[in-house]
Amino acid sequence: MNYRRHFLEAATLIAAAVLCAVVANALASRERKVQLVGTYPNALTVPAVQTTAQPPPVAPPPTTTVAPAVVTAPPVVATTSSVTPPATRVPQPATPTPQPTPFQPHEKVPYVEIAYDDVAKLHDTGALFLDARRTSVYEEGHIAGARPFSVWESDIDEKVNKLFAERGDPRDQAKPIVVYCSGGDCEDSHMLAQKLWGIQFNNVYVYKDGFPDWQKHGGAVHTGPTP
Repeated sequence: MNYRRHFLEAATLIAAAVLCAVVANALASRERKVQLVGTYPNALTVPAVQTTAQPPPVAPPPTTTVAPAVVTAPPVVATTSSVTPPATRVPQPATPTPQPTPFQPHEKVPYVEIAYDDVAKLHDTGALFLDARRTSVYEEGHIAGARPFSVWESDIDEKVNKLFAERGDPRDQAKPIVVYCSGGDCEDSHMLAQKLWGIQFNNVYVYKDGFPDWQKHGGAVHTGPTP
């Protein structure tokens, strides 16, 4: 194989190609011409930077400080006025306050026995009085205002239940009730007190000396079927 021949042919082709390129570049326009190394005359030239002149700063207008106006209050002129003193209040007599009854409920015992003095106090305060004797005896004479509640007559339970309906409020049940009969050995008042305590009347008092003692002290007495 002849290497020399091939090398010469290759060198000839390369030389022809370079020659064609140089001729074509020489005939090309300025925009298409290839610039060789070292042929850039403006490569190191730096264009001048154009700067826009800034307007000079405008000084702010001077600040004018306005002093606050001083307001002078007008002088106070003292005037003499006649002041009418308040009228003297005349104290009014105090209205007497009703005192609570000293007789308090006693839930653990059916009744409490009391004598004439306490009976009279309760009578004056309007306490309820119940006469435990028979109706016929009641009509002959009884403590004024007392209601007939004979424990020996058939309507006693009806009367007791009616009384409970009248005093169904616990505050009314706590009001004192006085029961009495003929005193001495008479147990009618104690029996009636037991009935009342059994239906929650917890402030029952037994007038132990009964109606005869009331008459002896001159207590008010009524006759007939009504209190």
